[in-house]
Amino acid sequence: MKNRIQFAYRFLAAVMAATTAAVCATGGAQTPSNAAVGGADQPKTLFITILEGEGALNDIRTRMAREPIVEVDDENHKPVAGALVLFSLDNGGGSPYATFAGSPTYSVETDAAGRATAKGFQITQRKGRYSIRVHATKGQAQADAVIAEANIATLASEGSSRPVAVVSHKKLEWVLGSVAVGGVIAGIVIATHQSSPTTISPGAGTVGAPAAIGGIRFQFHPRTH
Repeated sequence: MKNRIQFAYRFLAAVMAATTAAVCATGGAQTPSNAAVGGADQPKTLFITILEGEGALNDIRTRMAREPIVEVDDENHKPVAGALVLFSLDNGGGSPYATFAGSPTYSVETDAAGRATAKGFQITQRKGRYSIRVHATKGQAQADAVIAEANIATLASEGSSRPVAVVSHKKLEWVLGSVAVGGVIAGIVIATHQSSPTTISPGAGTVGAPAAIGGIRFQFHPRTH
């Protein structure tokens, strides 16, 4: 009886030890793997590169402007897909310079190339400079950037209907040269007329039949009765 009890005790102890070892081995193998996968997906640092919109001058007459586009990269200069990008308009108070389809903000995730486009970007009739703030996040990594733009009024948008002539440098030189030559010739002609004035002197007049009129010579014969 005593031997049976000891055998059962040893058997249970062996089963518990084997179970504990299997659980530890399984948990230890999964933990490093999960940590490695999570570290690969989460970048340590983000960088934002502005591809479209920086320094743009938007014509309020057409009210059309290019949509801002940015690219998000990691610390290894590789594109980061799935990063959340928030575009925010800084209108500086008053009426807005632009909107994202009527909203002051627009959020979107980067594509496989790490790029994000602010869809629905539209300018208003307000002239002036403004900025678009860009904030990107991926896991614990964050980055910020600012896009500077301005709304302007061109000559056409101010209501002027007069066409603007654009003359090339060569044509302008030719025109100026022609004017200069013409001025020199006119000056010579004027000087010539002024240097030789016409004078009229009195003299003795003669009366007689004209020699010829229109190339035909006339002769007068007296009539006898």
